Amino acid sequence: MVSNAKFKDFVVALSVEDQQTVVDRQLRLLPAFIMQEVAGTNNPKVIRKLESRLKQVRLMLSSIVANGKVL
Repeated sequence: MVSNAKFKDFVVALSVEDQQTVVDRQLRLLPAFIMQEVAGTNNPKVIRKLESRLKQVRLMLSSIVANGKVL
């Protein structure tokens, strides 16, 4: 998994429509990944990373709502 900073750079470089698609997909998949990790290996380091990414994606959604794009 790439770092949160590189992930944000990747999303910012996309078109506004693609930004929305990526954010929506991440918001749908990350909670499932977290639940799967807790049920499976229960590795705290992986869970923290996934939760951190989910927090970042939620902030990106707020940015899209407020500004029309990820800043």
